[in-house]
Amino acid sequence: MCTKLKKLREKIESYEEPPSVGIIMHANPDPDCMGAACGMERLIKSINPECQCTLIYSGEISHPQNKTMVNVLNLTLTHRDDIEKLEDVGEIFITVDVLPERCNMKEVPCFLAVDHHKADTKKAENKDIRQVGSTSAIIWEYLQDAEINLDSSEEDAIIATALAIGIRTDTQELTENASEIDFLAYQDLMKKVNQREFKAINNYPIPPYHFELRKRLDQEENMIVDSGVFYGGIGYVPPSKRDALATIADERSRVEGTDTAFVFAMVGDFIEVSVRSNGVSTDVNVLCQNIFGKDMAGGKSGAGAAKIPMGYLSVADDEIELQDVMWKAVRLKLFTKIKEEMSKHR
Repeated sequence: MCTKLKKLREKIESYEEPPSVGIIMHANPDPDCMGAACGMERLIKSINPECQCTLIYSGEISHPQNKTMVNVLNLTLTHRDDIEKLEDVGEIFITVDVLPERCNMKEVPCFLAVDHHKADTKKAENKDIRQVGSTSAIIWEYLQDAEINLDSSEEDAIIATALAIGIRTDTQELTENASEIDFLAYQDLMKKVNQREFKAINNYPIPPYHFELRKRLDQEENMIVDSGVFYGGIGYVPPSKRDALATIADERSRVEGTDTAFVFAMVGDFIEVSVRSNGVSTDVNVLCQNIFGKDMAGGKSGAGAAKIPMGYLSVADDEIELQDVMWKAVRLKLFTKIKEEMSKHR
């Protein structure tokens, strides 16, 4: 790890003028991703305060907790569509909580990739991929190695809060996949967070549409429960409401008698799936890739997701009859595909 920091410092110091740094997050950044990006920016600024950092995402921040985090901490994030030329915001590019192959900016030369998921990369000049609970904890360790002690200033409190929330959410409050580094980082960061903002983000408001989508899922034709596995489809969901998939999948996986849940919907031009599992023998990453394809799905212990492009089969919002036909076909196909794969694990 010290080698990674040394290389990053040497890279930044090799420029005559302070370089611009693009910190690339995954398409729909969650608290761990945003916390790691904020921590990475702090690290870069410690090397050269004149470096201009841009935190980049390419999808939509739709989950209510994610939106609350952005608003409460007043984070400055930049959408890829708002950048005319990537070279204008990054002479150096770093990915956090995502690998170059999995982000929507695959054309960018990646100097450093930092992630905690079960995957590897061949597109990053340097990489730090570890089986720990969160990317935020890895970034905290970077700050420790660089002898950066976050203090009580407003700026550092924001970073400490972002990192702590990232660790907390990605480890399910330190109950899943939490490693020693996650515990150490969380213990240290909680001494420095802004308690009011920390509480506000954890107690984020739940939008009414979550309850509407739950009702849709409970329709008999949209769900199957078989051998401890829940399969459920919600139909067409606008991108602004896609965050409900993960929340509902998590709830269904914790219903008595169920340990694994698949919740899917047609979102824009994609079929999106959220997977949650409490089965100790279930490798969610392998499971998702076997069902939905390695290039379209992945996961970590207990959680996974898939995003499958519909291509020319996409249906416009005003084509209601076609939507109904397409949804019935997609629902049947996914029910069949998931059931076939799960039968091998039971």
